[in-house]
Amino acid sequence: MATREMPERPDDVFFWRERAAQLEEALQSRIVIEQAKGILAERFGLGLEGSFGLIRHAARSNRMKIHVLARAVTTERETPKPIVRSLAAQAHVFVAVSREQRVADTEKLFKDLNLSIAELLDGKSGGFLCECGNPLCNETIDLDPEDLKMLHSRDGFYAIIVGHQIPDLETVVMENDRFAIVRNNGYAFD
Repeated sequence: MATREMPERPDDVFFWRERAAQLEEALQSRIVIEQAKGILAERFGLGLEGSFGLIRHAARSNRMKIHVLARAVTTERETPKPIVRSLAAQAHVFVAVSREQRVADTEKLFKDLNLSIAELLDGKSGGFLCECGNPLCNETIDLDPEDLKMLHSRDGFYAIIVGHQIPDLETVVMENDRFAIVRNNGYAFD
């Protein structure tokens, strides 16, 4: 966008509206880019700098604006083709996170979210998020906050919807008609 010189009169309404629109557009682009960095970091086990480098390389290689590609990352279920091609071109720097690590990280994220939800509920019962290893799961479990806190006092145990367990990575240690408790078998917890 071409910018105009500062107005002679500070009350030049058109100038200030145009400036506000430019700043709003820049802010929205930056937000989308940050979201895309986070998505790619999670999806491919890259750091935030590596994710931004990947977006920048893919956009340049495909003559796209960075924010346009970032928007595709945030709105499309599949990884956009320019990102996939850039990863393929730089396979030597791409280090995938193991499946076990991704599942454990997802379970820990949902555990942390549920602990925050429990604090907000202030002792009242409510719907907690399924803590399964599927990052797209959005089902809820009706659980007592104190039971959840007790469960989470031991690392590696999670409350999930019955049937959401991953048999080769988790062991069901308890199950009822509302939820199951699983133990992650392979991840070293901190």
